[in-house]
Amino acid sequence: MRRRPVGYAGSVLLAAVLALAGCTGGDDGPSGGGVSGPPGGPDTKGGPSPAPTSALDADPARAPRDRAGARALIGDVIADPALFGPDAVRATPYESDPARWSVLGTDCVWRQEPLPDDVLATLSRHFEVPPAAGKDTARLVAVVTVHGTAEQADWENAGMLEEMLRCPEQQLGTGERLTDLISSASYYGDSENLYADDVLRESGEYRGAGTAATPYAWMQMRLGPVTVSVSVRAGRGYDSTEAQDIGREAGVRMLQRVKGALGHDGGGDGGGGAQGKSADEDPQGDRAQRNGTEGNGR
Repeated sequence: MRRRPVGYAGSVLLAAVLALAGCTGGDDGPSGGGVSGPPGGPDTKGGPSPAPTSALDADPARAPRDRAGARALIGDVIADPALFGPDAVRATPYESDPARWSVLGTDCVWRQEPLPDDVLATLSRHFEVPPAAGKDTARLVAVVTVHGTAEQADWENAGMLEEMLRCPEQQLGTGERLTDLISSASYYGDSENLYADDVLRESGEYRGAGTAATPYAWMQMRLGPVTVSVSVRAGRGYDSTEAQDIGREAGVRMLQRVKGALGHDGGGDGGGGAQGKSADEDPQGDRAQRNGTEGNGR
């Protein structure tokens, strides 16, 4: 299960796991805070300014300070159907129970549990791309989670990476499995990651009860205290690259909204050129409890 020991930075565990797994994009070690340090030796007088260590130029006045503020932020940045393209529609049920999230146990089975104290708010939304052009239905899940601090969000990513490496096969619900999972991660500045403080990636196959394996992809990105993730359970006719592209493009667009909402240069409209919520969206009118297997964004 996710572990959050008091007084131990998540970035330390993330760095250690990345080093052991060979997931980093270069040879330089981390400088702390969950990001890579600038190359070269220590600063010298008159030398160049240190390289930025975060993708977010955070404005402290914009950070959510309580659960109500965190819920409002999630409402502004979480994906709507339009973010996935003109063919995506809401799935039923559309939204998760915001009081719970999923935790991967030591047996590699996902279970629903109440939110821990360090999480201010979280929400999952579920979408589908209907069958077309020789492709079966693709099922998509977008998740946004707001922590009390960036360190706590960093720790979530560190713990999730450890879980991913520990469980190359995971059970979702009865007869539902994720198999042959391959995981990777990068800090800001590593592996061409110039858009998030850190990024986790997972890909493999989804196997439903009595169905053939289909491509699966998941990506989680962090900016400060906020993590956004997208999972794609593609139908027959999709290949693994298509599944990964769908998740990455939607995830980056949500991240742009976070940057616009929390950064010094944000305009309050989602930022980064991302569109705001669609006109047909009514979160309160279509909220429903999940069945316990998909609140994790899988």
